[in-house]
Formats: sequence, structure tokens, C-alpha cells
Amino acid sequence: MISFHPSSEFKPENQNSSDLERIYLVLRDGKILTVNGSNIAVLTKEEYTWSGMESLQELFIGYVENKACYVIELTNTSPCLENTQLSPLQSLLGAVPDNIFTICSRSLQLIDWFKHHQFCGRCGNKMNMHETERAMSCSCNAGLNYPKISPCVIVLVTKKNDLLLAHNKNFPGKFYSTLAGFIEPGETAEDAIHREIEEEVSIKVKNIKYYGSQSWPFPSQLMLGYHAEYESGEILPDGEEIDEADWFNYLQLPAVPSGKISISGRLIEHFLNIKKITSSLFVPRIVRSSSPILSFLNRLLFYGRFFFLSLLNGFFLLSRLLFYGRFFFLRFFISF
Repeated sequence: MISFHPSSEFKPENQNSSDLERIYLVLRDGKILTVNGSNIAVLTKEEYTWSGMESLQELFIGYVENKACYVIELTNTSPCLENTQLSPLQSLLGAVPDNIFTICSRSLQLIDWFKHHQFCGRCGNKMNMHETERAMSCSCNAGLNYPKISPCVIVLVTKKNDLLLAHNKNFPGKFYSTLAGFIEPGETAEDAIHREIEEEVSIKVKNIKYYGSQSWPFPSQLMLGYHAEYESGEILPDGEEIDEADWFNYLQLPAVPSGKISISGRLIEHFLNIKKITSSLFVPRIVRSSSPILSFLNRLLFYGRFFFLSLLNGFFLLSRLLFYGRFFFLRFFISF
């Protein structure tokens, strides 16, 4: 077996139009074949041939380091290779580099789509893979059936130094996260944010700003991350999805997601970094001292810094006045 390099470049494609060497990822029941639980098992064509593994389907997903990468789904009775195990995709979050997780995520989503779109929804006949596109087609001309992605919004709401965090009924213990929900047909992402937040915690928000996105293949979501500011209302959890929600000061947070794993964690970390930068710029470090003398010196240094900058600015303006004053004086003198 070979392995992906942490810096391996992945180029997604729909059709393999090359004669490059083939490599294979192996799946079964939504789990990926790994070595020691975190290293993805990547088989060469020869290894796949003599392994004796029985596959349900085989799909091309793209190119990795000048190799044509395929994913195969094993039958329930097919044996696996020695010293390997089937690992859930969730267990690989944060355990493998992002580029490798992307390959695994694409593999799992495409296999799941292909498995659940074998028959036409109009006539019931068996569909076939389109010759040039990543789509399933039927002879009844019902149109092409492409892989489906479900867009979601995930939002960190803030109020000055506080973050709105919620506990979902499915979360373990006192684990909190940001608010999230699916975008309904006909909605914009901003519409979904206003609706979801009002439905889940009964407050209104403003100043919505896009942060970034993350593929969340459980099974096929695309998470669109946003920051928003509190506008009005009192927190009232809906009791169905959210059983607890509250404001938390950025210095006293409960257990929250890691930024290495989810965009929810990255939204929180981004806000914390902004607060730290702001604090370092405007709050002198000696301010927290209980000593009156140190506190006085700190204030003296703090305001002295602004006085010094103002003084420099004054000298700059004075020099510009002298420069242009000399210019106009010479023009006036020459004219006579």
C-alpha cells in the first residue's frame, strides 16, 4: 500500500481521460479503509486485483500526484486487507490534513449519491452514468441527475464582548456551539440566518458578514459561516433542537468546537483573535495591576503615547505649511 503525502495536490475531475497509474480508496457502509485508524489505505491496481475484495461500484474522483484516483465500495461480505480497519469519516476530522480529508469527503459523497440514484424517479428504469458529466441519465429524457449538496448557514452572534452559544439536545454534556440551519427553497443565506436564529432562540440580528465555508459531508452539507451582531429580543430556546442558550464572555467560554475540526470553532477563534488584538492596542498591560503607582504610570504612558503622536503630526503639518508658504512667497516676490 502507498499513502498520501500531507502536501499531496488533489485535482477533482469527472472523467478519467488519461493513462495514468490508478490508485484506489476503499469504502464500506460510509467508512473508509485505514491503517492504524488515521492513515488512509491507498491501494495500487495490482494490490486491488490480488486482494480478493469484492466491490459494488467503482468511481473515478480525480487526480492525486499524477495518479488517477478511484473509490470502490465493498460488498458486506467482502474481506478487508490484514492490518487495516474501517474508520468513520468523522474520526478523520482533524486527524488527517485538510487536503486528504477533502479526498475522503468527495469519495464518500459521490459513492452515497451514486448508490441512491440508480433508478429514474419518473419512469423507474435503471439510470446510467453520463458519458462526459458527473450525472446520472435515463432513456426517458427526464433530465440529468447531479450530485446534491445541501447548503446550510452557521452563525456566531455577538454582543460587545459576549458570544451567543447554544446547547443542542444531541450534544454531549455541557458542550456549546454556534447556531446553524438549512437554507430553505427560495431563501437567500441572509434570509435563512434571520429565520433560523429567530426560530431557535427568538432574537433578531443585524450586520451579517460572511466569513467562510466548509464542506461537511455528513452526509452532504456545505456550511456557510457568518458573523452577526445582536439587535433585539430576549433569548428563548425553542426546546426542540436547542435546550439551552446564553451569552458567554469571550474570556469565560464553555466547551466549544475546535477550529481544527469545524467552521463553528473557526468562527469563535476569529472573534477571540479580534478581541485580543483590540485589547492589546487599546488596553495597556499594566492597567490590571492593583498598585496605584503602577496604574498612574500606565495611564501616563498611555496618554503620553497619544500626545507624542499628536506632536509628531503637528510638526508634520508645520513643515508642510512652511514648504508651501515658501513656495507662494517666492512666486509673489518674483512677480514684482
